[in-house]
Amino acid sequence: MRKISYKVSLGGIISALCLLMMFLTAVFPPLNITLPLFAGVLITIVAIEVSTSWSFVTYAAVAVLSFFVTPDKEAWMFFTFLFGYYPVAKSFFEKMKSKVICWICKLAAFNVSIIIIFYTLMNILGTLDLFEEFGFYNEWLIPALIIAGNLIFLFYDYTLTLLIISYKKWFRPTFLRKFK
Repeated sequence: MRKISYKVSLGGIISALCLLMMFLTAVFPPLNITLPLFAGVLITIVAIEVSTSWSFVTYAAVAVLSFFVTPDKEAWMFFTFLFGYYPVAKSFFEKMKSKVICWICKLAAFNVSIIIIFYTLMNILGTLDLFEEFGFYNEWLIPALIIAGNLIFLFYDYTLTLLIISYKKWFRPTFLRKFK
């Protein structure tokens, strides 16, 4: 019984912190992409401490609840379609034997997520006028944004790896030692 209560309580605490970050996107609008990113990083704690399946349940709960809590739907979309699931899916990608296929799958997951996010933002939420404002820059702007986005994603993936290693090697042993 203690084990299931640990899973539920850790998932609840992480969910509450993620929901708080998602709500804070309304308080700090310039952080509408950064706060969902941090919320996704918190979900990796559930994956490390409990299991990846439990972290997907936590992600799903946060994604559904943050739809109602987050006034900034763009932030909700970034969490739901990219930053919420990717830190957990990253572990599945990295179990692949070929590093090339691993990176192809990671980049494919990122690009599909970004296409879903921008298609929804442009067509459903009505931000189609954004690219029309750039006029003649349009022909090279979209490829430049795709290349820049992929480079930023590679940096994000590398940083996420460092955070996970730091959590496992430093924070987790230090934190657990104090509570034993």
